[in-house]
Amino acid sequence: MTSCLTACNLALLLAAAPVALTALYLLLLTLAACAHPDRQRIDGCFTGPRQARARFLILIPAHNEELLLGSVLHRLRDLSFPASHWTPVVIADNCTDRTADVARQHGATVLERTDPVRRGKGQALNWAMRERLSSWPVPYDAVVILDADSVVNPDFLWFLDEALGNGYEALQGYYGVQNPLENWRTSLLTASLAAFHFLRPLGRDRLGLPCGLKGNGMCFARRLVERFGYPAFSVVEDVELALLYLREGIRVKFVAGAHVLGQMAVSTGAANTQRARWEGGRLALIRTQAWLLLREGLRLRDAARVDGAVDLLVAPFALLVAATVLPAAGLLAAWFLTHGIFWLLTPAVWCGALAIEGCYILVALALVRAPVAIYVRLAAAPLFVAWKFGVYTRMLLASRRGTSGEWVRTARHEMKK
Repeated sequence: MTSCLTACNLALLLAAAPVALTALYLLLLTLAACAHPDRQRIDGCFTGPRQARARFLILIPAHNEELLLGSVLHRLRDLSFPASHWTPVVIADNCTDRTADVARQHGATVLERTDPVRRGKGQALNWAMRERLSSWPVPYDAVVILDADSVVNPDFLWFLDEALGNGYEALQGYYGVQNPLENWRTSLLTASLAAFHFLRPLGRDRLGLPCGLKGNGMCFARRLVERFGYPAFSVVEDVELALLYLREGIRVKFVAGAHVLGQMAVSTGAANTQRARWEGGRLALIRTQAWLLLREGLRLRDAARVDGAVDLLVAPFALLVAATVLPAAGLLAAWFLTHGIFWLLTPAVWCGALAIEGCYILVALALVRAPVAIYVRLAAAPLFVAWKFGVYTRMLLASRRGTSGEWVRTARHEMKK
């Protein structure tokens, strides 16, 4: 009987190892982020010398985006960077609406592309960089990628200009949520992206590691544009490109003061489609690249590759919490009910991992200075987790049929003034 209980305890303790290691990884990034002086730049106000050096092309890939594109281009006029040093360029890709006309009406240069075979954001960006920017009539130093539903803070380009001047060639700004209080789902996504798009990149930057790319608010020096173009065509083309840079030894620098806010899907149907495609594409990369990258990192003793692999392998936060809270509660109850037959260490490890996960998300919200209402809406976390489980189920079913990088436009609506 004793040997059986010992074996059972050991099995339960070993089962906690992946969750505990993930929690320790998140704790390391949380502590590093808190120690990073750039955390104060979340206010988005540039305090350095305002002497513009770089000239930017703001490249906006758009597929049937007539609804929001005009507002996005209009709000770019709020940029405090000299207007002589930036140019908005819209890629109207396989559009069947007035996207190109709206872009021209708001003063943007328009690149129209029609290719029914090679469709998608990555294909559009690669075409623009390879075929059009190579002979661009006006000199430029860097390209900024901005989604057609996003807005940036007025000092956005000043922060990027500073980082380029410090020698960095691949940059990623903080990609947050434009409509955080619209419903419970956008509030919980705000919390999730505060951790994934701010805390984790900030922590990795403090540790001297690449921060990765998030698909929106990215910036590339002209040398990278001319050398690589945009050779990433999957639905998670940003992660794909980040892995290419990682293997090339190019560090993506996190620029905490450069903020880009995107509109998150509000309706259940739109949110389901959007998340299933993103997570499905990420799962495909895990299958094909994560373990290979981890082996490369260990063989070459390259911390950046190891971290890149670990970042891919870390489960989505909603699933991680669900996989922690249920065993933690069950084991703790079993320990009390059996009067200590089970080792206290086992539930302690699970509960410790859960505590770290809770601190991780609360610190992330504090770092981005989220409104109090977001903290209150964390009470909807069980509903959020249930929704994500449904998304992952559909994702797994879809993965059997494969995913592509074709445009699947998420339903959007005009924002309230």
